[in-house]
Amino acid sequence: MKFYVNGTRRGLGKYLSDRLNVVETLEECDIFINCKHDGFRQVDLLYKASELGKRVISIGSYASDWIYHPKKDIFNYAIEKKALRDANSQLFDNGYEVCCLNLGYIDTERSCEITESKMTCKSVLDNIEWILLHPHRIKEITITPNDKTDDARNRDGSLVMDEQLRISDNLYEHTNMYAARHKQLPNTYDIKKIQEEIDTLPELDDGQIMLQSLDGEDFYTGLFQLDRMPEGNVEGDFNKLNIPNDWELARFIKEEGLTRTRLIVMAEKQCYTMHFDPTPRIHLVIKTNPWAMMTDSTWKLFHIPANGHPYYCDTTKTHTAINSALEDRIHIVGIAPLKSYK
Repeated sequence: MKFYVNGTRRGLGKYLSDRLNVVETLEECDIFINCKHDGFRQVDLLYKASELGKRVISIGSYASDWIYHPKKDIFNYAIEKKALRDANSQLFDNGYEVCCLNLGYIDTERSCEITESKMTCKSVLDNIEWILLHPHRIKEITITPNDKTDDARNRDGSLVMDEQLRISDNLYEHTNMYAARHKQLPNTYDIKKIQEEIDTLPELDDGQIMLQSLDGEDFYTGLFQLDRMPEGNVEGDFNKLNIPNDWELARFIKEEGLTRTRLIVMAEKQCYTMHFDPTPRIHLVIKTNPWAMMTDSTWKLFHIPANGHPYYCDTTKTHTAINSALEDRIHIVGIAPLKSYK
């Protein structure tokens, strides 16, 4: 994919040019990043690139929303950016592959005297990537800097924009939004007591051990992938407890109606392959950390807390688990019974 970026001497244009696979002329490119403001020149270049069949992302401005300026009778910049936005809308509605990215203040040389919050050039590049990867057409987006007043500041008083930390915080805060695939169940269990019971179990085999088996005695047959299961058996055949009936762990298995229940210890700095299971699972978390997540093929992250509640997980969809911490993650995982948790 070849890009042409205009206005590459400094600021955002230079930042993008340094990081994209750029060519020297508009005619050579696949995608034109219409970056440089120069009167109505952006409008002219938008029309020219569209006539050449190029995909165009124009860097517009939030100022096009409020063309009135309290200190200026003539606010040319806003009018010129409004013209760019309108031209983009006209072309988009006629089927051209164009998008206008309307932005607030960006942290570049031109805005060095601005003391308000600013977004980084990296965030602009991230949004360009998002637009290009999106499966649907995007006419325009308006993005303005976060105006939180509790940002850290440099020694000179300027704002430190740590956007990545904000993204991480938001990911953690919203990881439970996809409740259809991950649902907290109502029962609660004593995690501390279960941990004490786990400590008395036999040695694990590569981080796993069976809590149910075909005969109530075998802790190791039925571990890992289904293709290693004894011929002629299915997951539901592993329904006899290998542990005492009066354990808290046994109460969890019986009350939730589980089969083929395993203790699974995921070691530090580990990630499973992407896979799917033939049936949904129920997880009870014994030990976890903020950097232990499950995710699906769209990279929507979900963190299951060790709060004593089991969680129903629709693992029939492609998924994986990630433990990016320096400590083990411990889950009890069983086959969900054939009843609805919706």
